[in-house]
Amino acid sequence: MRGGRLRGRVALVTGAGAGLGRATALHLAREGGRVAALSLLPEEVSSLRSEAAAEGLELLALEADVGDAEQVEAAVGRALAALGPVDLLINNAGVILVRPIEETPVAEWDRVLRTNLRGAFLTCRALVPQMKAQRRGLIVNVSSLSGVQGFTGESAYCPSKFGLEGLTKTLALELRPFGVWAVSVTPGAGMHTPMSETTYTPEQRATWRDPAEL
Repeated sequence: MRGGRLRGRVALVTGAGAGLGRATALHLAREGGRVAALSLLPEEVSSLRSEAAAEGLELLALEADVGDAEQVEAAVGRALAALGPVDLLINNAGVILVRPIEETPVAEWDRVLRTNLRGAFLTCRALVPQMKAQRRGLIVNVSSLSGVQGFTGESAYCPSKFGLEGLTKTLALELRPFGVWAVSVTPGAGMHTPMSETTYTPEQRATWRDPAEL
Protein backbone atom coordinates (compact mmCIF):
# COMPACT_ATOMS: atom_id res chain seq x y z
CA MET A 1 0.00 0.00 0.00
CA ARG A 2 1.56 3.30 -1.10
CA GLY A 3 -0.89 5.78 0.40
CA GLY A 4 -3.66 5.89 2.91
CA ARG A 5 -6.18 8.49 1.77
CA LEU A 6 -8.83 5.82 1.21
CA ARG A 7 -8.03 3.57 4.15
CA GLY A 8 -11.25 2.06 5.48
CA ARG A 9 -13.21 2.90 2.34
CA VAL A 10 -14.67 0.39 -0.11
CA ALA A 11 -14.90 1.03 -3.85
CA LEU A 12 -16.40 -0.85 -6.78
CA VAL A 13 -15.08 -0.15 -10.27
CA THR A 14 -16.58 -1.52 -13.50
CA GLY A 15 -14.63 -2.00 -16.70
CA ALA A 16 -11.58 -2.49 -14.49
CA GLY A 17 -9.73 -5.00 -16.63
CA ALA A 18 -7.88 -2.53 -18.83
CA GLY A 19 -7.32 1.13 -19.64
CA LEU A 20 -8.84 3.79 -17.45
CA GLY A 21 -10.77 1.33 -15.27
CA ARG A 22 -7.69 -0.71 -14.46
CA ALA A 23 -5.65 2.39 -13.66
CA THR A 24 -8.45 3.64 -11.42
CA ALA A 25 -8.93 0.37 -9.54
CA LEU A 26 -5.23 -0.01 -8.87
CA HIS A 27 -4.87 3.63 -7.81
CA LEU A 28 -7.72 3.33 -5.32
CA ALA A 29 -6.19 0.17 -3.87
CA ARG A 30 -2.76 1.80 -3.64
CA GLU A 31 -4.38 4.57 -1.64
CA GLY A 32 -5.56 2.04 0.91
CA GLY A 33 -9.03 1.38 -0.44
CA ARG A 34 -10.65 -2.04 -0.45
CA VAL A 35 -11.56 -2.45 -4.11
CA ALA A 36 -13.92 -4.70 -6.05
CA ALA A 37 -12.87 -4.59 -9.71
CA LEU A 38 -15.27 -5.93 -12.36
CA SER A 39 -14.35 -6.99 -15.87
CA LEU A 40 -16.10 -8.95 -18.59
CA LEU A 41 -13.00 -10.82 -19.77
CA PRO A 42 -11.56 -13.67 -17.67
CA GLU A 43 -8.02 -13.03 -18.89
CA GLU A 44 -8.25 -9.42 -17.67
CA VAL A 45 -9.58 -10.56 -14.30
CA SER A 46 -6.69 -13.00 -13.94
CA SER A 47 -4.11 -10.39 -14.91
CA LEU A 48 -5.57 -7.84 -12.49
CA ARG A 49 -5.53 -10.36 -9.66
CA SER A 50 -1.89 -11.14 -10.32
CA GLU A 51 -0.83 -7.49 -10.41
CA ALA A 52 -2.75 -6.67 -7.23
CA ALA A 53 -1.35 -9.71 -5.42
CA ALA A 54 2.20 -8.83 -6.44
CA GLU A 55 1.77 -5.40 -4.84
CA GLY A 56 -0.06 -6.69 -1.78
CA LEU A 57 -3.20 -4.71 -2.60
CA GLU A 58 -6.65 -5.48 -1.22
CA LEU A 59 -8.41 -5.91 -4.55
CA LEU A 60 -11.16 -8.37 -5.37
CA ALA A 61 -11.23 -8.98 -9.15
CA LEU A 62 -14.55 -10.34 -10.40
CA GLU A 63 -15.78 -11.46 -13.79
CA ALA A 64 -19.16 -9.94 -14.65
CA ASP A 65 -21.12 -8.61 -17.60
CA VAL A 66 -22.45 -5.24 -16.42
CA GLY A 67 -25.31 -5.47 -18.90
CA ASP A 68 -26.65 -8.63 -17.23
CA ALA A 69 -28.81 -7.88 -14.19
CA GLU A 70 -28.22 -11.26 -12.52
CA GLN A 71 -24.44 -11.05 -12.95
CA VAL A 72 -24.37 -7.53 -11.56
CA GLU A 73 -26.41 -8.53 -8.52
CA ALA A 74 -24.15 -11.52 -7.95
CA ALA A 75 -20.95 -9.48 -8.26
CA VAL A 76 -22.26 -6.77 -5.96
CA GLY A 77 -23.29 -9.43 -3.45
CA ARG A 78 -19.81 -10.94 -3.48
CA ALA A 79 -18.21 -7.52 -3.08
CA LEU A 80 -20.41 -6.61 -0.12
CA ALA A 81 -19.80 -9.95 1.56
CA ALA A 82 -16.03 -9.78 1.10
CA LEU A 83 -15.31 -6.08 1.57
CA GLY A 84 -18.27 -4.53 3.37
CA PRO A 85 -20.55 -1.62 2.42
CA VAL A 86 -19.50 0.25 -0.71
CA ASP A 87 -18.64 3.94 -0.34
CA LEU A 88 -17.61 4.65 -3.93
CA LEU A 89 -19.02 3.32 -7.21
CA ILE A 90 -17.20 4.13 -10.43
CA ASN A 91 -19.11 3.20 -13.58
CA ASN A 92 -16.34 3.02 -16.15
CA ALA A 93 -17.31 0.04 -18.33
CA GLY A 94 -17.75 1.12 -21.92
CA VAL A 95 -17.48 0.10 -25.55
CA ILE A 96 -17.47 2.20 -28.70
CA LEU A 97 -18.64 1.82 -32.28
CA VAL A 98 -17.73 4.33 -35.00
CA ARG A 99 -19.78 3.83 -38.16
CA PRO A 100 -22.26 5.80 -40.25
CA ILE A 101 -25.78 5.21 -39.01
CA GLU A 102 -26.81 3.24 -42.11
CA GLU A 103 -23.90 0.85 -41.49
CA THR A 104 -24.67 0.39 -37.78
CA PRO A 105 -26.27 -3.00 -37.11
CA VAL A 106 -29.09 -2.95 -34.61
CA ALA A 107 -27.33 -5.62 -32.56
CA GLU A 108 -24.22 -3.42 -32.30
CA TRP A 109 -26.29 -0.37 -31.31
CA ASP A 110 -27.88 -2.51 -28.60
CA ARG A 111 -24.47 -3.74 -27.42
CA VAL A 112 -23.14 -0.20 -26.95
CA LEU A 113 -26.22 1.00 -25.07
CA ARG A 114 -26.31 -2.21 -23.03
CA THR A 115 -22.77 -1.75 -21.75
CA ASN A 116 -22.47 2.02 -21.46
CA LEU A 117 -25.91 2.96 -20.15
CA ARG A 118 -27.76 -0.15 -18.97
CA GLY A 119 -24.61 -1.29 -17.17
CA ALA A 120 -24.41 1.92 -15.15
CA PHE A 121 -28.13 1.75 -14.38
CA LEU A 122 -27.83 -1.82 -13.09
CA THR A 123 -24.85 -1.19 -10.84
CA CYS A 124 -26.45 1.95 -9.44
CA ARG A 125 -29.71 0.13 -8.83
CA ALA A 126 -27.84 -2.63 -6.99
CA LEU A 127 -25.86 -0.32 -4.71
CA VAL A 128 -28.11 2.69 -4.13
CA PRO A 129 -30.26 1.02 -1.42
CA GLN A 130 -27.15 0.29 0.65
CA MET A 131 -25.78 3.81 0.13
CA LYS A 132 -29.10 5.37 1.10
CA ALA A 133 -29.29 3.23 4.21
CA GLN A 134 -25.81 4.28 5.38
CA ARG A 135 -26.54 7.87 4.25
CA ARG A 136 -23.18 8.09 2.57
CA GLY A 137 -21.79 7.36 -0.86
CA LEU A 138 -20.38 8.67 -4.11
CA ILE A 139 -21.27 7.53 -7.62
CA VAL A 140 -18.91 8.56 -10.41
CA ASN A 141 -20.08 7.89 -13.97
CA VAL A 142 -17.28 8.09 -16.53
CA SER A 143 -18.72 10.00 -19.45
CA SER A 144 -17.13 11.54 -22.54
CA LEU A 145 -17.17 14.59 -24.74
CA SER A 146 -19.58 12.39 -26.71
CA GLY A 147 -21.99 12.86 -23.83
CA VAL A 148 -22.21 16.62 -24.36
CA GLN A 149 -21.81 17.00 -28.12
CA GLY A 150 -22.33 14.94 -31.25
CA PHE A 151 -19.62 13.33 -33.36
CA THR A 152 -19.72 11.86 -36.84
CA GLY A 153 -20.11 8.09 -36.82
CA GLU A 154 -21.25 7.87 -33.18
CA SER A 155 -24.98 7.25 -33.56
CA ALA A 156 -24.67 4.57 -30.87
CA TYR A 157 -21.87 5.89 -28.64
CA CYS A 158 -23.15 9.46 -28.30
CA PRO A 159 -26.69 8.41 -27.25
CA SER A 160 -25.19 6.05 -24.68
CA LYS A 161 -23.11 8.83 -23.12
CA PHE A 162 -25.86 11.46 -23.37
CA GLY A 163 -28.05 8.95 -21.53
CA LEU A 164 -25.36 8.46 -18.89
CA GLU A 165 -25.30 12.22 -18.30
CA GLY A 166 -29.07 12.19 -17.87
CA LEU A 167 -28.90 9.28 -15.46
CA THR A 168 -26.27 11.13 -13.43
CA LYS A 169 -28.34 14.31 -13.19
CA THR A 170 -31.38 12.32 -12.09
CA LEU A 171 -29.44 10.41 -9.44
CA ALA A 172 -27.86 13.62 -8.14
CA LEU A 173 -31.32 15.02 -7.40
CA GLU A 174 -32.84 11.76 -6.20
CA LEU A 175 -30.04 10.82 -3.81
CA ARG A 176 -28.98 14.19 -2.42
CA PRO A 177 -31.45 14.01 0.51
CA PHE A 178 -29.71 10.80 1.61
CA GLY A 179 -26.18 12.18 1.63
CA VAL A 180 -25.25 10.33 -1.57
CA TRP A 181 -23.55 12.23 -4.39
CA ALA A 182 -23.68 11.39 -8.10
CA VAL A 183 -21.33 13.06 -10.58
CA SER A 184 -19.99 12.46 -14.06
CA VAL A 185 -16.41 12.82 -15.21
CA THR A 186 -15.84 13.94 -18.80
CA PRO A 187 -12.14 13.66 -19.69
CA GLY A 188 -11.06 16.70 -21.64
CA ALA A 189 -7.87 15.07 -22.88
CA GLY A 190 -7.70 11.82 -24.78
CA MET A 191 -6.66 8.82 -22.69
CA HIS A 192 -4.33 6.12 -24.00
CA THR A 193 -6.55 3.06 -23.63
CA PRO A 194 -7.40 -0.01 -25.73
CA MET A 195 -10.51 1.86 -26.91
CA SER A 196 -8.56 4.89 -28.09
CA GLU A 197 -6.02 2.70 -29.85
CA THR A 198 -8.79 1.54 -32.19
CA THR A 199 -10.41 4.94 -32.80
CA TYR A 200 -7.83 7.74 -32.53
CA THR A 201 -6.24 9.47 -35.50
CA PRO A 202 -2.45 9.92 -35.61
CA GLU A 203 -2.97 13.57 -34.59
CA GLN A 204 -4.99 12.55 -31.54
CA ARG A 205 -2.46 9.89 -30.57
CA ALA A 206 0.23 12.56 -30.44
CA THR A 207 -1.46 14.18 -27.43
CA TRP A 208 -3.09 11.31 -25.58
CA ARG A 209 -2.43 10.91 -21.86
CA ASP A 210 -1.73 8.11 -19.42
CA PRO A 211 -5.10 7.11 -17.87
CA ALA A 212 -3.44 7.06 -14.44
CA GLU A 213 -3.33 10.87 -14.61
CA LEU A 214 -7.13 11.06 -14.56
